[in-house]
Amino acid sequence: MIIKTIRSKSNTVFRLFLKLLNVRGIKKHCLALLSGPKQVKEVLQEFPDRCRGIISSDSHAPPIEYAADGITLYNIRTDMFRQIDVYNTGHPLLLVSVEPFPVYSDEYYPAGCSLFIPFQDPANVGALIRSSAAFGVSRVIMLKEAAHPFHPKSVRVAGSCLFRVPVFSGPSLFQLNVSKTPVITLSAKGTDVDGFRFPHTFCLVPGMEGPGLPSYLMKATCLSIPMERDVESLNAALTTGIVLYLWRTGLNQIRSSCK
Repeated sequence: MIIKTIRSKSNTVFRLFLKLLNVRGIKKHCLALLSGPKQVKEVLQEFPDRCRGIISSDSHAPPIEYAADGITLYNIRTDMFRQIDVYNTGHPLLLVSVEPFPVYSDEYYPAGCSLFIPFQDPANVGALIRSSAAFGVSRVIMLKEAAHPFHPKSVRVAGSCLFRVPVFSGPSLFQLNVSKTPVITLSAKGTDVDGFRFPHTFCLVPGMEGPGLPSYLMKATCLSIPMERDVESLNAALTTGIVLYLWRTGLNQIRSSCK
């Protein structure tokens, strides 16, 4: 293990860490910070090729037992560590690589669900990526309106699931061209999802928080989750997560009946 001690706030490496607290820095340097002892341990163990360093202070015992050979341990002052530990976890942080997402193509669709994410709230993005990994989504396509999946708020929610599902870069929600497979959208005005039989291969397109879906997508199959009359709507990520669960449940039932 390579150990680097940093004591100055003007150090170029520490200044890099500060830049990773915003999306601009993440995109420019292709790096991100991941926090939380459980998540740091999981990524170190399961995705060592994405790990670039462990950041700790004199107050921490870094999880070096899970680190691959050659990883760098950055030891910084406690007050400096607090500046980058934005969620006050009090545990070492992980420096991970953020590889450019491959560009989505309409020419090929893997079996199952291709999920398009337009959400602008990074916490919603993180929650939906976590649900995508949990329910076996084939791939996630980040639309141009969406928050970056490695935004600190998204990483905080998604954790290691960011590496468990293929993520692609897509067009704007208002320029989406899907011609090779069925499209399913989500809206409060849609058909009750209960009992719906999902196609073997399909695209799932939830609307943006607030504006919803563009008019050209209104002709697609649209599903909704029934609610009590006094409730206006569910959180966008929660709604999509419920639909993914129902899709996965129906898929499991089909598999069981074929045995």
